[in-house]
Amino acid sequence: MDNAKQDFENRKDEIENYFKFLLIFDDDNTKIEYNNGNRIVKEKIQSQFQVILISNTFLILYNLIESTVRNSIIEIYTKIEDDEITFEKLSKNLQKIWIKQTTDKLKEKNFKDETIRDYILSLANEILKKETIKLAKDKMDFTGNLDACKIRELADKIGFEKAVNGRNLLAIKNKRNRLAHGEQTFYDAGKDYSVRQLNELKNETFAYLSEIITNIENFIVDKKYTI
Repeated sequence: MDNAKQDFENRKDEIENYFKFLLIFDDDNTKIEYNNGNRIVKEKIQSQFQVILISNTFLILYNLIESTVRNSIIEIYTKIEDDEITFEKLSKNLQKIWIKQTTDKLKEKNFKDETIRDYILSLANEILKKETIKLAKDKMDFTGNLDACKIRELADKIGFEKAVNGRNLLAIKNKRNRLAHGEQTFYDAGKDYSVRQLNELKNETFAYLSEIITNIENFIVDKKYTI
């Protein structure tokens, strides 16, 4: 889990630095000073700019959520390859995930019956020859859709322990998606939030993701990816 944990800590540091910057602009009397030609200009920060900075926090926090969950699951997949786990040694949950990944391409277009038979035969041979299972790291179907409910579903599918709380991840996901899809302006998305409220969202997100990392690390240490 070293890679996932290090990335999590790096992104947390980025967010903490952003919040330090955000707090500077939380004061209604904050001014910026810059050189305009031959004179120094001081201007009060416009409230609209403060709100835009607040809205941007939803994008940053969601980025942390998705990257942390993705990287942590990749650690499981990588460990399976490193341990050279074959199909019959793989946990039932991960067997189902592998079967889904390897058969999803059959839904993409109409294949001839012979092509389907050959494909199924190749899968059977892969299992019978006891080849190392390789789970696709680029086939996680949660892009833009991660909240605590979705993460609990992933925990059930893979088999790691669920984290508690995380109720505010839904608000972060929804705000991020409305901004990403152009459904809200940055001003509209952030106008009803204070820096104090965002700080609470940040701290809850950090705690929730830390628990997810710990639970997945325990899953790997206890080799629960095997039967």
